Amino acid sequence: MSSALPVLEAENVSKKFHIGSQEKFTFFKSFRYKFTGSVPKKEFWALKDISFSVNKGEMIAVIGPNGAGKTTLLKNLAGIMAPTSGKVKARDDIFTIFELGIGFNVYFNGIENLYLYGALHGMTRRDIHRNLPRIIEFSGLGDFMYAKLSEYSSGMRQRLAFATIIQTAKGIIMVDEALSVGDQAFQCQCLAAFEDLLRRGNTILFVTHGIGEARRLCSRALYLNQGCIRHFGEVNETEEIYRKDWGASMPDECPPVPAQS
Repeated sequence: MSSALPVLEAENVSKKFHIGSQEKFTFFKSFRYKFTGSVPKKEFWALKDISFSVNKGEMIAVIGPNGAGKTTLLKNLAGIMAPTSGKVKARDDIFTIFELGIGFNVYFNGIENLYLYGALHGMTRRDIHRNLPRIIEFSGLGDFMYAKLSEYSSGMRQRLAFATIIQTAKGIIMVDEALSVGDQAFQCQCLAAFEDLLRRGNTILFVTHGIGEARRLCSRALYLNQGCIRHFGEVNETEEIYRKDWGASMPDECPPVPAQS
């Protein structure tokens, strides 16, 4: 039966970039420069033979140090980038929560940007209108919903973006450190929203630097280092290997949110 197949599979996925410039310049204190030759570009493998599978309804934490390849992995899985080699099989729609707020208009107010941002993520006007009270409540922005975006702080913009898309995200949801949005209370509210998405049968891949979040939400963790899978398995086991490698603890974040009556 097709229902028994993993909802997402990566088979020997590798990604190569070329770094550096073919032109070499010498800079002087006067901020002038001159061309002095050429430097060949270097190959950099951001991902190397990544293979794993995810079952429907799972939430997988993707952990690792900065530069390990976490964001590159999600972009290749989502089809934003094409792997240099290997292939990805997805058996559900993919919804990404990456760089929040791209597409906002600073001359529009919060409500207007909410409709604009929702449309950019494939939401119909009817969907947005139906979810409008929930989005406004989730954002916690109150009267600022009627202020121009130019009056928002960067955190407020991210809260508006996250509140807009979390209400309609479904399928395979890929999240790149979106829980850095807002203060701790809002971050914990976001965690509760992910728990609700899981209860509704969605699948989530979640890049995080907070092991507390991974323990609370995730069934397994994928630990990347230097573009390779260092370990993929139960969260506590993966955390132990991570700590041994780096000799430092990952932060625990967000106490459990009480169940709503």
